[in-house]
Amino acid sequence: MPHTAQHIDETLIGQLQQILQDNLEKEHFGVSELAMTAGISRSNLHRKVHAYNGNSTSQFIREFRLKKAMEMLRSEELTVAEIAYRVGFSSPTYFNTCFKDYYGYPPGEAKLIEQYSSNEKNRRPEIFREKSRPFKPWVFGLIIALILVVSTSYFIRKSELESSVQSEYIHADKSIAVLPLKNWSGNPDLDYIGDGMTDAIITRLTKISSISQVTPFASVLQFKNSEKSANGIADELGVTHILEGNFQLSGDQIKIKLHLIDGRTNSHFWSEEYNGTWTSDDVFQIQANVVEYIAERMNVAIFDEEKAAVNKIPTQNREAYNYWLKARYQSLKYTKQGMENAVPLFEKAISLDSTFFEPYVDLAYLYLLGGASWGLYREQQAWSYAKELLLQVRKIDSSDHRVRTALNDGQYLYEWDFKTMEKNYKTASKFGIIYCMTMGRHSEALTRTNQVYEKIPHSAFYHAFKTQALFFLDRKEEASALMRASDHLYTDNIMYLRIASRYHYYLGEYDQSEELLNILMSDFPDRPPLVVFLNAIHRNRHGDVVGARKYLNELNKRYEVGESGSPAWFTAMYYGVSGDRENTFKWLQNSYNKHETEMIWLREEPFLRPYRSDQRYQDLYKKVGFPIPPYVD
Repeated sequence: MPHTAQHIDETLIGQLQQILQDNLEKEHFGVSELAMTAGISRSNLHRKVHAYNGNSTSQFIREFRLKKAMEMLRSEELTVAEIAYRVGFSSPTYFNTCFKDYYGYPPGEAKLIEQYSSNEKNRRPEIFREKSRPFKPWVFGLIIALILVVSTSYFIRKSELESSVQSEYIHADKSIAVLPLKNWSGNPDLDYIGDGMTDAIITRLTKISSISQVTPFASVLQFKNSEKSANGIADELGVTHILEGNFQLSGDQIKIKLHLIDGRTNSHFWSEEYNGTWTSDDVFQIQANVVEYIAERMNVAIFDEEKAAVNKIPTQNREAYNYWLKARYQSLKYTKQGMENAVPLFEKAISLDSTFFEPYVDLAYLYLLGGASWGLYREQQAWSYAKELLLQVRKIDSSDHRVRTALNDGQYLYEWDFKTMEKNYKTASKFGIIYCMTMGRHSEALTRTNQVYEKIPHSAFYHAFKTQALFFLDRKEEASALMRASDHLYTDNIMYLRIASRYHYYLGEYDQSEELLNILMSDFPDRPPLVVFLNAIHRNRHGDVVGARKYLNELNKRYEVGESGSPAWFTAMYYGVSGDRENTFKWLQNSYNKHETEMIWLREEPFLRPYRSDQRYQDLYKKVGFPIPPYVD
């Protein structure tokens, strides 16, 4: 017999409750993490939960935690603070507030009220056996008055709740893209301020769970100097709202003009001007005011804990904040030069305010990426720098999920810690998707990529990830079509060009691969080992032995000096393509000896398929530490 819709909802709710139970103590396990673990989109999760009981997902999570807290209060000898931490609240004070709002009394009284209720039940038979007492009219009047008061209060509260829920349901799929603020200051050196303010507004908007999609900063950068209309951009990004504007900085005075636009009709919801002092807390207050006003105009709710996050001041040191903005501006170029420029700026921000959380995490990720790809530092040196930063910032806020995620990513990339990633990959960053692909879980990788792709359909990263997943699933025509539709969109994105050029080659689309490689060579000065390798195999394909040897020698030199970016691995890949078995394994062994990050691809690398049955491959596979057996061809 087919399941009813209601039964399906109840089954899903049971699954969600089990996921929450498994992650009960994790304070930052919220809406996004629940959706990711459950394998459905965030907006779909909102609709399912609301259809089931009229709640938002964040309410559903909070009420589950509070109900578990009540069970503990009644059955366990724990303090209120201990229980607060056990059900995922980092602040016992905030837990007390939420508990009282939900149950009507503080958690400290839960056990007393339970005992009182139990005693009343036990006494009730004796009351019923008492002799009847004379009727008193004033008692009857008092009872009627109380009933009227309670009934009126109930219906008012019920109406408020229904109105709130209805409003939230109607606007459950609201989404927004914040375009980079235009610099009208007349000084191009101040562009970093516009990008920094845009990124800050986007970050604060992501704290509001009722907004179904906030386009990431990296995805809106492509429209920084675009002449497209707002509704054209909204259609391309798949959002319902666009925020655009400009800023002017004169001395210490900053002026920001913003316009919220209906992406479907191109009509203005509102326009507003904000004025403040760049060297004061006005900057953070402006950001918070903008976000709260956007939420109001989009008719979405902000819960108390979300409002606190929106209004959080990252640092009291304005000079440190300025250095951090400049560093972010440089690092988000994703070029070697940009990263080299960013490092001292991040370090300066930290030296000015050692409690400023953001530059620690951003600099750690710069080392993780730079060490894996760009030749900034030797790989293990880069991981050592990143790990030290993350352990320092954990002392500032041990509960922040970005620290745990970065440590998890670093352990996977640089220590080949498959065991830890296996436990955490479902709530990890983009490396969780990479982990699925390196372990042969290509359907899961595609599912997880599609979940993100639904929210940010124009992310270069997730275009590339989707291409990879489709390729490994042997859906090669789809992978090819996706790249051909995307290649022209991301000619200015070095990360996309590197991956797409490689996968066009895997697909036998050599001309397209070489075309993207030529863009890389002409528009970007960076020559990481992957780019050197791509040049070598294309020279070899054209029969240019001298040219191929030149690039191969370049890889060898980089290996000798200990450069990052896995030069030994890509030398092995060159010989793998060429069919030179002995040199393939010689350089794979060198890659293993240097603990290069690309070794995590040993299981799935297409160029190594002809070598999987070789005992040397089996031995390396075992030493790297994969938790599952290798392919047997």
